[in-house]
Amino acid sequence: MVDSKENIVRWFYIQSDLVSLLTAWLGAYYLRFYGPFPVLKGIPDWPIYLKLIPFILVIGFIVFSSAGLYNKQRKSYRSPLFENLDILRCSVVAIVLFATVTYFYDEYRYSRLTLVFFAVLNPLFMIISRSLLRKILRAYRRRYPPRKILLIGSGPGLNKAFEIANSLDFVSFKLVGLIVVAANEEQAAFAKRIAQDMNCPCFPVPESWTNFFQNNPCETVILALPNDCQDFLNANLEPLAEQVPDIKLMPDLSYLDRFNSGIDLILGSPVINIHDSPLKGIAGVQKRLFDFFGAIVCIAIFSPILLLSALLVKLNSPGSILYKQERMGLDGRIFSIWKFRSMPQNAEELSGAVWATKEDGRVTAIGRFLRKSSLDELPQLFNVLFGQMSLVGPRPERPIFVDQFRQSVPGYMLRHKVKAGMTGWAQINGWRGNTSIEKRIESDLFYIQNWSLWLDIKILSLTLIKGFVNPNAY
Repeated sequence: MVDSKENIVRWFYIQSDLVSLLTAWLGAYYLRFYGPFPVLKGIPDWPIYLKLIPFILVIGFIVFSSAGLYNKQRKSYRSPLFENLDILRCSVVAIVLFATVTYFYDEYRYSRLTLVFFAVLNPLFMIISRSLLRKILRAYRRRYPPRKILLIGSGPGLNKAFEIANSLDFVSFKLVGLIVVAANEEQAAFAKRIAQDMNCPCFPVPESWTNFFQNNPCETVILALPNDCQDFLNANLEPLAEQVPDIKLMPDLSYLDRFNSGIDLILGSPVINIHDSPLKGIAGVQKRLFDFFGAIVCIAIFSPILLLSALLVKLNSPGSILYKQERMGLDGRIFSIWKFRSMPQNAEELSGAVWATKEDGRVTAIGRFLRKSSLDELPQLFNVLFGQMSLVGPRPERPIFVDQFRQSVPGYMLRHKVKAGMTGWAQINGWRGNTSIEKRIESDLFYIQNWSLWLDIKILSLTLIKGFVNPNAY
C-alpha cells in the first residue's frame, strides 16, 4: 500500500508528462506546416494528426513508467541531470515505437519532419515541465516546518523506513534520531551503521517515553522491527501511541517472501499476499498494452513466414495446419496453445502425452525444420493478441507434466503468477527442451523477481539473436 501523498505527487508527474507529450505533438505539427519550412504537398487536415494522440499518450506512458520515472522507490535522482538523461533515453525509445505504429496504422504517410520535431520537442518540454513541478513542490514544502521523524527498529528494515520517511513529498522531514531494538549483536551493529550513514543520533531504548519525547519532540514514529522483536512492540506500542500522533508500522514479511509479497485492504481488513504477482495494477496494464501492440507488429512482420509455413505444413502431410494443445497458464488456468502441426494428424492418440525428445520419430520432415527453427511457435502470437499469453514469460507446460513437477521441484507453481510467454529468460539462456527443470524454474523465478518492460525488451532482442535456432529445440 502506497502513501496517498506519494500517489498525488506521482499523479502530478504523470499529468505533466502527458501534457508535455500532447504539447510537443501539436507544436511539431504547427512548426512543420506553419513554420519557416516549405510545404510541397499542401497542409494536411488536423484530424489526420489528432487521431494519433491516443497512441502517443499510451506509448509514452508505457515507456516512461516502465523506466521507473513515476516510481520513487525505483528511481532516486541525486541530480536533475540524471533524470534528464533518463528522459532523453526514454524519449528515443518512445519515438521509435511511435514511428513503428504510424507505419502500420494507416496508409497515410505522416511527415517525417514532424516526427523529428516531435522527437526534439518532447524531451525538451518534459525537462522544463518537471523542473517547474519540482520548484512548485519545493516552494510548497518551504511553507511548512520539517516533520520530525523518529525511527525505531533493527535490521535491514531500517533502510526501508528511511525511504518511507523520504517519500513524504509534500513535507520536508528531519530525522531526530534512531532507537536500536536489537535481538542480537549483528542486528545492533547493522542498525548503528545505518544511524551513522543517516548522520543522526542513536538512542538506547528509554525507560520513560514521556521523558524521552519531552527532550526529543517528534510528530511521526516509524517502527521497522524484525519478527523476533515482537515482545518490544507488544510492550511499547500503546505508550508510544499516547505520546506521538502519527505512528507507522512496517510489518516484517521477509520470512514469508519467496519473490514478492504485498498487502491488500479488503473490507477494511489488511490481507497479506505471501506470493504476490509483480504485474498487478498499472504494471499489468503496461505489459498487456506492450503485448497487444507487440503482437500486432510481429504478426504484420512475420505474416509472409506464417503463410509460407502454413502452406508447407498443408503440402507435407494431410490434416489441419494448426495444432491445439492444453497448457497451464496464469494462476494455474488451462488454455489452448496454438502451433503449426509438426506431427501426423492424431499422432498422440497412440503414444499419449510424451516429453519431446531429439529422436522423436513422429515428427514430419517439415515439422522437424519448424521445431528446430522455432517457427512452429509463431501462431502463439494470436494467443498473445487474445490475452491468453504474453510475448515474454515462463513457457507454459502441459497439465499432466505440471502435476509431476509440482511434487518434485520446489517453487514450481510460483511460475504461474505471471502469464506464460512465447519466449523467456530460461529459453534465451538455453534451458529449453529436454534440459534441467530446476535450472528452468530458477530462471523463471529470476524473471518474475526482476520483471520490467526493459527486461522484456532485452529478452525479445536476445531471442531474435539466438533464441529461434537452439540445439535444444526439437
